[in-house]
Amino acid sequence: MLQLRIEAIKWELPDTATFFLKEVSGKKITYKAGQFLTLIFTHRDVEIRRSYSLSSAPHEGVLAVTVKRQANGEISRFMLTKLKIGDILNAVEPAGRFTVNDYQSEKDIFFFAGGSGITPVFSQIKHVLVRQGSSKLTLLYSSAGMPVLFKAELDQIATEYAERLHIHYFISSEGRRLSNLLVEQLVKQNSHFDIDKAEFYICGPFAYMRMVRLTLLYTGIEPNKIRKENFVIETVPVAGNLVNYPPGRVKIHFKDEVYDIAVGENQSILQAALQNKLAIPYSCRVGACSTCSAICKSGKVIMSANEVLTDEDVSKGWVLTCTGHPVSDDVVIGFGDPGG
Repeated sequence: MLQLRIEAIKWELPDTATFFLKEVSGKKITYKAGQFLTLIFTHRDVEIRRSYSLSSAPHEGVLAVTVKRQANGEISRFMLTKLKIGDILNAVEPAGRFTVNDYQSEKDIFFFAGGSGITPVFSQIKHVLVRQGSSKLTLLYSSAGMPVLFKAELDQIATEYAERLHIHYFISSEGRRLSNLLVEQLVKQNSHFDIDKAEFYICGPFAYMRMVRLTLLYTGIEPNKIRKENFVIETVPVAGNLVNYPPGRVKIHFKDEVYDIAVGENQSILQAALQNKLAIPYSCRVGACSTCSAICKSGKVIMSANEVLTDEDVSKGWVLTCTGHPVSDDVVIGFGDPGG
C-alpha cells in the first residue's frame, strides 16, 4: 500500500481540484498515462475505495489526480472540502488498461472525452506528444458548459503541436453537442492514415460512451480498436445473476509467493483471496476498472461481468478476479504481464 502526502492543491473549476501527491517514503511511483489511482478511506470503521484518473503524465515528475464533486458523492465532497496540504492518503499502486502503448507508428489516435472524462485523456495526450512519433491525435471533447476543464492547457498544447493534435469542442450550453452523425463525419475528416490502424479511446458518462462506441462499431471499426474507461468508478455490490458457479480451487502467484485457495460456490476469486487475508489489488468489484486484472496461466476462468477488457486482452489470458470464477481444476493466475 502507498502512503501519499498532499503537496499542493489546485482548483481547476469551482467544483474540481487537482491534488498533487508524493510518496511519504520518497519512493518513485511508476505508472502509465491514462491509468488511475485507487484511494483507500475508512468511514465508520468501513473501508471505502475510490478510483480517480491521474491527470499527470509520467514525464512530468509529479503524481496528480483531478477530482470533481459528484452528486451525492460522499468521498469527493470530503476530498474537496476537508483535505489540506500535508494530509496523508492511503492508496493502491496505479492501475488501469486505458493506455496508448504504441504512439510512434503512423496511425490516427482518436480521443472522445465527456466532462471529467478528459482527465485520463489529458494525461495521455501530454504523454504521447512529448515523444517522437508520427501518430496524429484528434480530441473530441464534450462539456455541459463553460468553463471547460483543462481548456487553457489543451489549447496551448494544440498550438505547440499543431501538426499532430486537432481539438473539437462540443459545449452543450452553446448548442453544440456530439451526435452519431458528427462522430462518423469527424472520424472520416480527421483520418490521415489507414483507418484499420486507427485507435479509439472513450471516457465519460455511461450514455456518452455507449453512443460513441456503438457509432464506431456501426461504421466498421473493429471492437479491439476501441477502449473505454469510466470517468468515476464507484464501489457497488456485484449484481446477482442466474448462473451458478460451483466451488473450486485456484493457485494465485502474487509477490513471489504461490497461494492455493479454495473458492466457494458463486464466490469470485477476489472474494476468496480477501477471505484468506490475501490482499491482491482491487477497486470497483464489478468488472469495470481492471485494478484486479491478472493473467490466467492455466485452466479456465469465466467472468460474470467485464466492462473493461477487450477481446484481445482476454485472448492473451487477462481475467478480472473480482468477477472471475474458476471452472476447471487446474486454474493458476498471476499478476503481471503475460508470460511474466
